[in-house]
Amino acid sequence: MGEDKRDENGNFSFMNEKVKHKPIYQNPLFRRAVTAVVCGVLFAAAALLVWALLLPAVQGETESEVELQPIELAEDDSTAEDTQTTESEEEESEESESTVYITETISLELEDYEKLYQQLSVLASSAQKSLVNISVVSENTDWFEETFTTQNSVSGMLVGDNGLEMLILTGYDAVNGGDEYVITFYDYTTASGTLKKYDLNTGLAAISVNLSDVSDSTREIITYAELGSSKSLRSGQPVLAVGNPLGSYGSMLSGSLTSVTQTASLYDGSYNILTTDIAMADGGSGVLISWSGQVVGLIQSQCEVNAQEDTIQAYGISDMKDIIEHLSNSQDIVYMGIIGADVTTSVSESENIPVGVYVSEVGMDSPALRAGIQPGDIIVSMSGQTVTNLSDMKSILLKCSNDQTIQVVCKRLEKTEYQDLELTVDLKTLQ
Repeated sequence: MGEDKRDENGNFSFMNEKVKHKPIYQNPLFRRAVTAVVCGVLFAAAALLVWALLLPAVQGETESEVELQPIELAEDDSTAEDTQTTESEEEESEESESTVYITETISLELEDYEKLYQQLSVLASSAQKSLVNISVVSENTDWFEETFTTQNSVSGMLVGDNGLEMLILTGYDAVNGGDEYVITFYDYTTASGTLKKYDLNTGLAAISVNLSDVSDSTREIITYAELGSSKSLRSGQPVLAVGNPLGSYGSMLSGSLTSVTQTASLYDGSYNILTTDIAMADGGSGVLISWSGQVVGLIQSQCEVNAQEDTIQAYGISDMKDIIEHLSNSQDIVYMGIIGADVTTSVSESENIPVGVYVSEVGMDSPALRAGIQPGDIIVSMSGQTVTNLSDMKSILLKCSNDQTIQVVCKRLEKTEYQDLELTVDLKTLQ
């Protein structure tokens, strides 16, 4: 037998050995668990990284798949209106010759007035569905370099949408310099807006709102403005001023048109101005609507014509439809920079001057001035098209883009005769 392994006490030595456990990091199960957790974290991090890199491309591809629909406004059917007016006048004339009318005085009771104002309130409320309130938030710094926030409000008119954005027409002065635009709809829901395009000449601007930021319930309630015709209006016709005419959202005023034939001369055109007997509040904005509910004027303070002081004046909607379309479709509105007047056939014959647009003033640092156009010139052709009046000039310029070069033919008086002068004009947007 082999030698027994006993200790000094007589016990077997193997009975006194202690069992030692392996460290936990050497445990196979623990290692597998840690490996699984680490792999999961790495996979999640890789997925987030890939998603962050691909998200802009995915969003861009999604937006690019949306085909933008251009905003198109219905043109005035002035010929049909004039024909209807003539026919109605003839019918009235025939009736007046063959019919005898017996008139009697009818007195109105208070209930009749109450019913009338209720109907006007309903009409104004319906029109407000196509209007929004735009809160313009601006951040400024005072003398102590401390930041403070200012906010003002202006009315806007819902023009339409292009499948991706909702377009709103408003006044440029009120939104110029804003850092944030908060749009409040008829149901008092809000969305963020972006200044899209503006025209310094007329003082109008377009603001866009992503359709995805407008809830389905809001889109069911609001409407797009129904634009009428300002060419068929008559002095004395009743109108409503809605939007923000008193400086607060949702206000409404009623009155009548005092003049429908006045015009304001702006660069490269003249625009019809409607005057009213409705009081104008500081910062008032909005639209004029007829009693049929159509928008017939855009309340403005860009230019003034002869009228009662502190009363609402508005652009006639018929003259502004092309401008609204261009702004809504983010198209350039270029200018030459002349103030002019039409030389009609009768004026041409009586004054012995050519038919066209008489240049009475040339804007400082304007494309027209740089091209050499002078006061007294008569513009007869632009870009190869005959120009007989300011309307022709506006139509031609609306088809042009920024930095486009066109040829302008003027007639300039040299001694006793008018001589043709061809000039090159580099068109620009008004800055």
